[in-house]
Amino acid sequence: MGSLTPSDTWRAAVLGYWEGLNLQAAKQGEASGVKDTGNRAAVTGGKQMDAMQEVVASLWRDEPDITLEVRTTGHNNLPAYFRPAKNWDLLVLYRGSLIAAMEFKSQRGPSFGNNFNNRTEEALGLAADSQMAAERGLFGHLKPWFGFVMLVERAPKSLSPVAVPKGMPFPADPVFTGASYIERYRIFFDRMVKEGNYDAVALLTAEAGSDSYVEPSANLSLANLEAAIRARVAYIKTLPDELFDELTR
Repeated sequence: MGSLTPSDTWRAAVLGYWEGLNLQAAKQGEASGVKDTGNRAAVTGGKQMDAMQEVVASLWRDEPDITLEVRTTGHNNLPAYFRPAKNWDLLVLYRGSLIAAMEFKSQRGPSFGNNFNNRTEEALGLAADSQMAAERGLFGHLKPWFGFVMLVERAPKSLSPVAVPKGMPFPADPVFTGASYIERYRIFFDRMVKEGNYDAVALLTAEAGSDSYVEPSANLSLANLEAAIRARVAYIKTLPDELFDELTR
């Protein structure tokens, strides 16, 4: 692997997200003749993050000295602890062992409040389930690397301060005072990585229809995500096959 992925490549992936939303909105419901209303027609399509997913998949594939199996389509189910299985967006395997699993999520307006709660609960639940499954040996003996990519629309409602609920029996963490939904995402994912729930996360924000993106945190930047992926690939590549097999059997 050489230098980091050019920003133009990431910009094209961000633009692909908005184009994917438009395509899903146009196609959704064609078979049944029933379409969701508003933005729901786009976000229920499920394919809008494909462009971003493929760029990240190429980071796992591009090491010339090792061939990793990267799965991005179809059913990428893994065993879970609190439920039978979880279908991941991206899996990486080597010699039959799980190297990494990644999830790709997004949020656009206008319902930032409800969707923020849903997205963070999903990410938190996935982390708890996958970490427990790893501890219980459901993925084998080699602990997988877990990653997350989140893209959030930059809009007045996602950038404006959000009030913290009043009347709670205990005060909220002061870090949330005056924080917008985007800042809440930054706090959430910063803490998820810090506490070891995910090995790396990329948090991107972009205005609707724009390929220009803003990264709220260096810890959650695309460059940091790419460096973490490269470190994982380098670790797997460095292990002799016989030692890798001994570690994973």
